[in-house]
Amino acid sequence: MTGVNVFRRLLFSLAIIFCAIQTFAQVKKLNTTTFVVLGDGLTAGMGDFALHEGYQQKSFPAQVARQIGTAFPLPLLEAPGLGNVSGFPALPVRAPSLNQTTVRSQFPPSLFVFNLSVPGLRIEEALSRKPIPPLVQPADTKQTLINFVLGYPALILGTKIPKWSQVEYARAMMPTMILIAIGYDSVAEAATTNNPALLPDVAQYRSNLAGILDNLKRTYASVVIATIPDPFDSAYFVSLSDATAYVGAPPSTLAGLYQLRSDDLIKLPALMTIGRQIIADKTSALPAGSVVSAQSAQAIRDRVVALNSAIGSLATERGVTLFNLHTVIRSVRDNGRIVGAENLTGKFMGGFYSLNGLYPGATGNGVIANELLQVLNQTFQKNYPLVNLETLVANDPAMRFRPARKKPTEAEEQ
Repeated sequence: MTGVNVFRRLLFSLAIIFCAIQTFAQVKKLNTTTFVVLGDGLTAGMGDFALHEGYQQKSFPAQVARQIGTAFPLPLLEAPGLGNVSGFPALPVRAPSLNQTTVRSQFPPSLFVFNLSVPGLRIEEALSRKPIPPLVQPADTKQTLINFVLGYPALILGTKIPKWSQVEYARAMMPTMILIAIGYDSVAEAATTNNPALLPDVAQYRSNLAGILDNLKRTYASVVIATIPDPFDSAYFVSLSDATAYVGAPPSTLAGLYQLRSDDLIKLPALMTIGRQIIADKTSALPAGSVVSAQSAQAIRDRVVALNSAIGSLATERGVTLFNLHTVIRSVRDNGRIVGAENLTGKFMGGFYSLNGLYPGATGNGVIANELLQVLNQTFQKNYPLVNLETLVANDPAMRFRPARKKPTEAEEQ
């Protein structure tokens, strides 16, 4: 073998080694030892009409934690829970409430929790709002939730114990993996109250999200950022044509009785009012604010698109993983999900959403968990098992009104 051939083979071998090193370097590493979540009601596991342990344990972050085999201590709240769902009448804070003893179900409580999500929390509050005494704030539901999630047991251990904001708490846990999914409650509030003025400003949201990432940079954790679902993809808003399935009256009749336009969206409480009136055969005008016009809905949708564009660009800029939760929820709205003998839909009582229409039930959270697990598997070259959705369906309260899916005919199968 000539010296030239030896040199060529050496170069070829070095090239192969270099490519292997490059490929290895491009594979992102994922350490799931300490999985911490920053978010609002969607990641907290809001149930039918409050935050309580039955749904907290089925939240999609909790289901993901079980599948990746990591500890995930939760701030579990005794039923009937705490908090209010946007778009429904707010109840005063009562803690302990009927059937509650310590409110947090574990007592003495664990010193730390990893799901730091607080229903109703806005992104700027994740950076700044902290627990403050007393533990129960009768006139402030959100502060009471912050106290029980982020400030318990700190608020009962003495004044010298640090009281952390959501971001400060996350940083103190020295996380190895972080999920950030915040913004849904803010846009849902704007939608359910028909008040676009409550929408987050896009530039300010991006600045706050960048601030969160800067605060957590020193942890060296793998970060996943989720986009914001469109609240009009939820089951809380019902079109005139879909309303017929619930109340029986055809769209033209409903439009005439309640002075509705064909493209108006009926809020869930208003749908209940219509149903009661039609059953009683005694109709009257709906309360003010019962519908959202197509124009208002489009303004909110456009802002959600702009917010998600900002989230996507920041994820690319910072080199963090993007989880397109917006697309997942849109897919459920458009196509549903087949789970065994069930066809989950994004409509009211369709199996995906709990009774509030805004937050998923146990199986719905399982669907989201599986989508996130697939992102983790693809991004980090893992093989985490997916959630068994059929097991969830069997004991999911959100499925209580769902008829079994009809067996397709031979023609349909073809």
